[in-house]
Amino acid sequence: MRSSPEDLRTCYELLPSVSRTFALNIRILPGELRPAVTVAYLLFRLADTFEDAPGLAPEERTAAFDAFLDRLDGAPRLALPEGATVRLRDRVPPAELRLVRDAERVFRSYEQLPGDTRAIIGSHVAETARGMERFARERTQSGLLRLETWKDLDEYCYYVAGTIGIMLTRLFATHRPRVARTDVRKLTALSTSFGRGLQLTNILKGVGPDRREGRVYLPAEALARHASGPSELLERESRTAVAAVVQEIIPKALQDLEDALRYTTLLPRREPRLRLFCLWPLFAAVRTLGVISDQPGVVDEHAQPKISRADLYREMALAIAHVGSNGRLRRRFERFRRDLFPARARREVWAGS
Repeated sequence: MRSSPEDLRTCYELLPSVSRTFALNIRILPGELRPAVTVAYLLFRLADTFEDAPGLAPEERTAAFDAFLDRLDGAPRLALPEGATVRLRDRVPPAELRLVRDAERVFRSYEQLPGDTRAIIGSHVAETARGMERFARERTQSGLLRLETWKDLDEYCYYVAGTIGIMLTRLFATHRPRVARTDVRKLTALSTSFGRGLQLTNILKGVGPDRREGRVYLPAEALARHASGPSELLERESRTAVAAVVQEIIPKALQDLEDALRYTTLLPRREPRLRLFCLWPLFAAVRTLGVISDQPGVVDEHAQPKISRADLYREMALAIAHVGSNGRLRRRFERFRRDLFPARARREVWAGS
């Protein structure tokens, strides 16, 4: 079935309902990148919905991922199992439910993308979906998805975010000749850190809500060193342990975001829209780490720490003002780093984890 202009319009309408930050920065992408990245983002969010949906039996979740991958590979429709469809309808938020209901419009829009663009997106969406399914299947115990080690956390972040960074770099190089003439290999190497930094920040934001919905991404081995564990994460007695692990992850996330800044400053100055696409979520994440650092042991199962909309718009405006100055961007990042760690020497924080 062929796509229609209404399909892509639906994709543009879906985007702000399932994203706060990326709906803003995807909108500024130049040329064919905007529809391509919009469709790719919605496909990733669809896979994320299958991973996160509470109440799915393990076999239903696996079947949902299999149906998703089959449709991505050209099956005529997204054939979700009946049980999964019922539970998704009853338990996922309205915006995500609409995404599931309009999934065919997203897939049809994907199928109308240029062949090279579709091949790039399809390979990375499939890699993420397979990684999500494996983690959900292998790391779920008694209904709780839990990561055991720092290595698990690193690998999980790669599948759900690092591969997206690589995909974006490939799309940038495909559609923007100036990017293709830069050091694409170095951009690709930094792009995995970029994705991981954003994902670690999201994990720290969502410790409480994730645990309430049956997911714990703070490594169990780290919690155990502080006499706690994934099952007790929401208990008052676990606040000290949560605070300690959060304080271990914050510098890891900040180091990755520093790589994200290196990535952005490698992009050509004559591609300001690409730079802003990277800068807006980057500095929003750094500001969010500051909010989390102020109260690292406070875990609210119903709310997430986040910067205000006014602060978000302020960072966006400053990024626009400084988009062409690598020096100003580095100085602004360094100021945030000093605010977070005023007396801490810089070091390779992933080493030895």
